[in-house]
Amino acid sequence: MSASSLAETSKVLEKRFSSLGIRPVRLIDPECYTLESLADSLYGSEHIGIVEVKGELNRMFYLFPEKIELEDALEFDVFTPEGLKYLLKLICKGKIDPKKHKRFSMTAFLISLSSGFITSLFFEPRNYWDYLLFSILIAVLVLLVVLLIGYPFPILPFKGVKLVERKKKTISKISCPQLWNR
Repeated sequence: MSASSLAETSKVLEKRFSSLGIRPVRLIDPECYTLESLADSLYGSEHIGIVEVKGELNRMFYLFPEKIELEDALEFDVFTPEGLKYLLKLICKGKIDPKKHKRFSMTAFLISLSSGFITSLFFEPRNYWDYLLFSILIAVLVLLVVLLIGYPFPILPFKGVKLVERKKKTISKISCPQLWNR
């Protein structure tokens, strides 16, 4: 969450927390070690909410054992205490970005599509083995590029953390025959 003034944003957030009956732990410019050390005390909770507010010069974290809906929020399932420590370290270092995650799948698709197109234009295999080896080489190259672009999201499952994909809410049309007959 970004804002022009850290004080104004924190005031709005704290009012919202108060109205929901949530008493968060507030950390102002914490060291990553401080945030990671809270992982042990937070791990037993069913839900852990972490809100980061960035100002021009500093940032603030709110931690609370509740689940609330915020826009541009990511949700994770954490299976191990080490996974939670790793996730908090990434959050502290600014490596977890909801906007970057939204662009990741489209970027990965475009890279794989363009590499396949370029390969088909410039490569003429002499035999089956040339084609097979070159295809494997391109697939490995695309995989490495996608891993680099998407870091740290592709690595999280190996650390005991799973990103929960939210389903978009859709508004369905409701037919009203009485209104249509007028």
